[in-house]
Amino acid sequence: MARKKKVKTSWLKILLLFLFVPAAVWFGAFLLWFYWYDINNIWSKPETGKRAQPSAARQREQQDGREGVAAKRAPERILDEDRKKLDEILRRRN
Repeated sequence: MARKKKVKTSWLKILLLFLFVPAAVWFGAFLLWFYWYDINNIWSKPETGKRAQPSAARQREQQDGREGVAAKRAPERILDEDRKKLDEILRRRN
């Protein structure tokens, strides 16, 4: 029977393989992490609604919302006892 020849691989090729394969995987993972939002936007569906509005319209809505909150807020009420105490303090200062 004939013996199979064993192919010799040099230790330099094995060393380079063990160094460059993990480095290439880490580099690919870094690029994936760095450009994740860009990659994610390719596959995600475009949002409709607020994104389609111009910025001036959004600012106007935000301002209307702030005024609405202020208008809805109940006026502060000072109790009669507290008012009398404050009046006394103001009289003492003058």
